[in-house]
Amino acid sequence: MCGIFGITNSSKASFLTYIALYSLQHRGQESCGIAVFGKNGYKYYNSMGLVQEVFNSEILKMLEGEYAIGHVRYSTTGSSTITNSQPLFFRTKFGEFAVAHNGNIVNSEELKKELSKRGSIFQTTTDSEIIAHLISLSDRKDFVDALCDGLGKLKGAYSFLFLYQDCLICARDPWGFRPLVVGRKGDSFIFTSETCAIDCCGYEVYDEIFPGEIGIVKNGRYEKFKFKNVEKYFRCIFEQVYFARPDSLVCERTVFSSRYFVGKYLAEEYKVDADIVSGVPDSGVAYAIGYAQKSNMKFMPVFMKNHYSPRSFLQPNQDLREFIADLKLSPIKDNIKGKKIILIDDSLVRGTTSKKIISKLRSAGASRIYFLIGSPPVKGPCYYGIDTPTEKELIANKMDIDGIKKFIGVDDLYYVSIENLIRACGNGDRNFCTACFDKNYPVL
Repeated sequence: MCGIFGITNSSKASFLTYIALYSLQHRGQESCGIAVFGKNGYKYYNSMGLVQEVFNSEILKMLEGEYAIGHVRYSTTGSSTITNSQPLFFRTKFGEFAVAHNGNIVNSEELKKELSKRGSIFQTTTDSEIIAHLISLSDRKDFVDALCDGLGKLKGAYSFLFLYQDCLICARDPWGFRPLVVGRKGDSFIFTSETCAIDCCGYEVYDEIFPGEIGIVKNGRYEKFKFKNVEKYFRCIFEQVYFARPDSLVCERTVFSSRYFVGKYLAEEYKVDADIVSGVPDSGVAYAIGYAQKSNMKFMPVFMKNHYSPRSFLQPNQDLREFIADLKLSPIKDNIKGKKIILIDDSLVRGTTSKKIISKLRSAGASRIYFLIGSPPVKGPCYYGIDTPTEKELIANKMDIDGIKKFIGVDDLYYVSIENLIRACGNGDRNFCTACFDKNYPVL
């Protein structure tokens, strides 16, 4: 679930990329980087850590150019090391270019073996490098034609950005798993993962790169075309469940609104007698507000979140996830003691984080806890860019509802139905990947 950003024809390209990556930090917290192109050619800088830790005014001044791409990384394929930090930079027969990738190539090992036999030497362990080798080995004479040739060999999830001299090129996989939107201000264009990055740069949302499309900006002109036609696509529904920022637009509706409507539909499905409704900060709050308003109940915060702690789901190992989850939430005891509480969270994956959260409510004196989940039971691992656990680690595969209730320590447990989740997120659009809930994988 990395964040990618690209901008054209701007005298503030590196600065605006820095600002945009800051707004996309929720999508990846392991490493970040910026590549630019200007009158002095390419310059780039990557490092491990958060955007505000990696970049300063001197580095941004060094990154002079009118065209730029940037990346914040959350690793799925490839280890969390500086060699896998993006954007990646390559020298090929077509010249030099930089690439940033969000997604996961499911046939990466097969392609790596094939490319290695043909003489390719890989610099990284990330699957993002594969497209560069496919472009380089193509017998096409034009870069974009070679790119189309390479994309045809990939299976899985990808939204790519290519900085090819004074040309910015993007591509979205035919299944549409990972998001890619377009912003505009005059003759300057943006390609990025979420509309929040467009807003923070002072640009207007202009378009979306749809599944199987390539977008190109050169000399202030924007065009796009289909490299593969699709009858149905599979937008990742977990973007709206958890990953995307609440102010970002998906399906012409803010993510906050989608979560709010999920909460309302939860209230229609489950009528629970309690004193207050609350949400696990931050993503659970919109669900809880929707539930409270629909059921005419009082919304009351029960946790204070430490906003300087990173997102627990994005941590690369379980020990770190549990430590961060324990660190970031503190109970507001006056709002909890003696209360029957409806607590709503976005999802229930392993159950270990939820168990800690519920334990904090119990210790603060909650009399009863009803736990409602803004998504169905997670039963399938994701192969398209979310680092969910193996099947045997997912609590919904190990226990029934009563078993989960006992494990996490709640009085009752309710999940929203898949139909109501799609209804809330789609705003009439039903083109979603729901494999993490129903194991119906579009591509394997």
